Amino acid sequence: MPLSAAENKYMPGAGPIEIIISYKRSTAVARGIECFLKAADYYNLFSSRLIMIGENTFALQYCTDGIVINILPPVHARFDDVRIDDLREKMTHVQTLPGHPLLALTLIPVNDGHFVGFSCSHAVADGISCILFLYAWNCLIEGKPFPRPSAQRLFSGNPIPSDHIEKDWMPPLSALSEEIQNRVRRGAIKTYKTTEYFADEFLAEMKHQAQANNREFVISNNQIMTAWLLKKYHHHILPHTDKIVIRTPVDLRTVHPGVDPMYIGYAVINSFSEFRKKEIDHMSVVETACRLKESIHHTRTKRFIQEATYLSKYGIEIREEVLKQFPPYNPDTDIVSTNMTHLSDLESLFLGPDAMRIEHIGVASVKTSFAMVREKNSQMSAQITSRYPLI
Repeated sequence: MPLSAAENKYMPGAGPIEIIISYKRSTAVARGIECFLKAADYYNLFSSRLIMIGENTFALQYCTDGIVINILPPVHARFDDVRIDDLREKMTHVQTLPGHPLLALTLIPVNDGHFVGFSCSHAVADGISCILFLYAWNCLIEGKPFPRPSAQRLFSGNPIPSDHIEKDWMPPLSALSEEIQNRVRRGAIKTYKTTEYFADEFLAEMKHQAQANNREFVISNNQIMTAWLLKKYHHHILPHTDKIVIRTPVDLRTVHPGVDPMYIGYAVINSFSEFRKKEIDHMSVVETACRLKESIHHTRTKRFIQEATYLSKYGIEIREEVLKQFPPYNPDTDIVSTNMTHLSDLESLFLGPDAMRIEHIGVASVKTSFAMVREKNSQMSAQITSRYPLI
């Protein structure tokens, strides 16, 4: 299955999306793996390897061995006593490179269950796709029905062993473009993280101030948090630029009338909001949030979405003339601000604290970011990621 123009431009060499889950039920490892592979029969994009079918042109190849499964030695501790960063170091990480499997499952037994490390190439799936896949896996373990993935982006036909793939389609990293090699090198850069927590009263007050200026102007929690974080951290995260671009992913499943809610793949288009540092310093949180809202609103309009994207027989495509206007992610000037609270909502809807609980979700290749999440006590928080120390 050929990658879209946007995927060809941005995905090869990029880091994976990674999820760590605590699984509390006493399910035999053999059954868990059997059900995982069965879920991949339905959500078959997850069982694939990347191939290079032309100059800087890539595709997914449906493979019998597109998934790596590792079972690590037990950790003699309870869930709450294990550091998530230690698990991230132990789990298997995939690479979006020719010939490589694009999904890895790592099982780590602990005293009261298992930690599950899930590393998946963005060329295969986005966060929502991964949650839907994990939901199907949990349903299969429990013998429950589950919704089938959309046929808008799935393999047809039968998988092949990876050793049947033409060798010319799996060149080494050294034979790929300098841009791809730079993405791989960037993935190894050390990052620094911290977390900020937001009180409901603060968020409500910011919304009240926005509506006091304009009764019809409603700003979201995500826009308020992004604005506040931008004002506090922009000098630390991006010290060597005067221009900062906030990249906000917009889920096409919610705005494109032709995209199925069960679409599996990377169903995202970015909104771009540009600021000068002097502007950030002088604007209030509400003013900054309102400006973010305006650019996001434009990206979410039905007219823009239909002009910018379309569905091919291989899935979502961004039109070439629009794609040319979208610069690639630049860690020297860009901050990716992602609202991951919808993944928490999916978790509570599909997985639930009695079975699987998401402990960590992140994108390895994004080195400058704000990620908004909902904590277990329903409080809003944000994880800040930077290449420089956060003082």
